[in-house]
Amino acid sequence: MSTASAKSIAIIGVGGIGTYILRAFLNLPNRPKIVVFTRSDSKGKAVPDDLASVPIVSVDYTDVAALTTLFKDHAVDVVISTLASSPAAQKAQYSLADAAKAAGSVKLFAPSEWGLPTEGAKERGESNVFAVKDEFADHLKSIGLPYARFYTGLFAGYLPWLIALDVTSSAHILGKGDKPLTVTSETDIGGFVAHVLTSYPLSSPELVNQSFRIQGQSITLNEAAQIYGKSIVYIAEGGQVPAGSEGESGHKAALQAEVEGGRATVGWDRRAGTYSSELAGSANKLWQGHVWQTLESIVGKN
Repeated sequence: MSTASAKSIAIIGVGGIGTYILRAFLNLPNRPKIVVFTRSDSKGKAVPDDLASVPIVSVDYTDVAALTTLFKDHAVDVVISTLASSPAAQKAQYSLADAAKAAGSVKLFAPSEWGLPTEGAKERGESNVFAVKDEFADHLKSIGLPYARFYTGLFAGYLPWLIALDVTSSAHILGKGDKPLTVTSETDIGGFVAHVLTSYPLSSPELVNQSFRIQGQSITLNEAAQIYGKSIVYIAEGGQVPAGSEGESGHKAALQAEVEGGRATVGWDRRAGTYSSELAGSANKLWQGHVWQTLESIVGKN
């Protein structure tokens, strides 16, 4: 059994959380080799200036043969997917996984979770993005490609958007706003991923086929509004959350419905339909000595 930790990592997409993961790896004293894959039809700047030294490869995410060659050429042993939750992006993960398996060098695949727990969504017959992600995890199992699923709760940087502070001066909250949710800073997410993937052998039972539930803080939307110093507008069920478009409003409302239903925490067991305090932040212990950022500390820095 190999005792080596990650030596060569491919990060797929760096438009969002991928940037934080990439930066965390680059800040390590003994960092592994990193390559970034972006879509061949991607427009605009791939990475911020401070990360521009990293090799960036443009590729068609649906071209299994091309992806396989790239994984082999870069001797990639870990693939980290940070693709969006859109149907097209989620479909592309199948090509990435098949190529990773075919390459022979990849020992661990981190699918694009980066949010609320999805395990059990398919089994319960859900027809949503959670079920789509859960079904992809089944594909990884079916082809025998070891995986690591990272559940982070809501990104701290997205919380103002969720409660409409991006378009209004008041926090708009569906329901009572008193249900706890998991909020984790993007910096902590990146740091945790970089830490565990370079601290444990890739064949370690601590990594292989594991789910990591990390939690920066458990907080309610009412408490978040108070920290931001904003008044609250409560919205009845079926109401709209202010946003730049109708579709965006629906997205905010759907996420807030998860919050109001008590499901927006990494302690939520989707398969059982219950909350478990033992699951909430259960992976935090793997980053011993780390002080997790809170919303208060993040707001205080701004």
